[in-house]
Amino acid sequence: MRRICFFLAICVAITVPLAAQNTDIESLAGLQFNFGNPGARSLGMGGAFLGLADDASAAEANPAGLTILRKPEVSIEARNYQEQQIFSTSGTFPEIARTDFNHYSQRIELTFGSFVYPYKKFTFGAYYHEPLRNEGAGQVIPQRNQFSGTVEKNVPNFFLPKNGTPVTQAQCEQIRQQQNDFFACLEYQVLPFLSALSVQERTFGLAAAYNFGKISVGGTVRYQRFNESAFTFRVTPTFDFSSISVQATSDVTDQTSKVKDQTDVTFTGGIKWAPNDKFSAGAVYKQGAKFATPTFAANSDTQFKFVKVADTTFHIPDVYGAGVSYRPIPVLTVNADAVHVTYSNLVDNFVSINADIRAIDKAYKAADITELHVGGEYFFAMKIPFALRAGVWRDPAHSIEFRGPLTTPDAVAAAILYPKGTSQTHISAGAGMAWPRFQIDAAYDRSQHYRVGSLSMVARF
Repeated sequence: MRRICFFLAICVAITVPLAAQNTDIESLAGLQFNFGNPGARSLGMGGAFLGLADDASAAEANPAGLTILRKPEVSIEARNYQEQQIFSTSGTFPEIARTDFNHYSQRIELTFGSFVYPYKKFTFGAYYHEPLRNEGAGQVIPQRNQFSGTVEKNVPNFFLPKNGTPVTQAQCEQIRQQQNDFFACLEYQVLPFLSALSVQERTFGLAAAYNFGKISVGGTVRYQRFNESAFTFRVTPTFDFSSISVQATSDVTDQTSKVKDQTDVTFTGGIKWAPNDKFSAGAVYKQGAKFATPTFAANSDTQFKFVKVADTTFHIPDVYGAGVSYRPIPVLTVNADAVHVTYSNLVDNFVSINADIRAIDKAYKAADITELHVGGEYFFAMKIPFALRAGVWRDPAHSIEFRGPLTTPDAVAAAILYPKGTSQTHISAGAGMAWPRFQIDAAYDRSQHYRVGSLSMVARF
């Protein structure tokens, strides 16, 4: 609660919410992104849907699949989530302890809505989708005993010799003795900081698909809106303010400005092949949007007035995917997808807030990864058909990581705050009921650092 109160107080104090990405502001460290397909049905099958794509959510997932719909259809979805952002909070490099900070949905959000209308061999669709939302805060500060005030767990530290790389405390003492120079090896600490983030992307899409018989093709024009508020307050060990770092979708040097959306227009293309009733395959490409999010900084040298550091850009990753769907018996469908996400887009033209780090060529990396999704759906032949779904998918590590040489205190601190990420395995389950003109589905997806629940409904006319 105190973290949230501090975040709100700071927003009031500086008038405008601030923002971040494509820069090494601490609120971006350990941040996870999830660009899964919309719809509870897809979520319940581990996100494996590209080869099937047989409902209105295909407008975003794979527009070529829309041609299977022969009646007008309306679909809506609401999601609620919990994500964990991970900060390096204590320990001595390289043995660093990391702590999870929970980011919650403030309420159940309408994250997808679509309308689909078939006409002869064409199918048209219009939709709204919120693929990205993350709000939360974290802190890396000394942990003190509530009675004595003594520090029980301190911020991360490291020992660095002159013209060398990090060593253990014992090795540092040995270097001092060998060189008879206390300053031959020094101890450094990461400055305590408080960091907060709010980021949201919304998509408004127009889709069209055409059927050539066994093959369908489709495309979507997407108008995407983006806003982001990410900032860090760094303090000295005695909790005097040291500096403020910001990246924003607004000009924070203008104290009268309001946070505003940045926009971009992108395209999606898809294809689907269905040679018979038992098998289908599909593929899709989704272009990643680019949004202007300039980086600002303020410290005692600027009298805490914000100065623009760089005109950075938030580049959403491009996505390439392919999937197959097989129905061995009429009531069972099995799906498998492979989705390639170019997370390296996140470090395109990456600009550090630290001048020493900026001098290092390509100091930060983010790995392109391939997600593997497998899931299935089983229908029970009842008066009101009832479906059970389950799936699993693998999300390889893809967070931004510092990979520069560890020869300066700033570089080691960056390596502590931006370490290599961890992979996650997601397990999902779902269920649904279908009437001739109405369908309702629910699903839940869970991994080590991510939880999401979904409820969606479809109406046919």
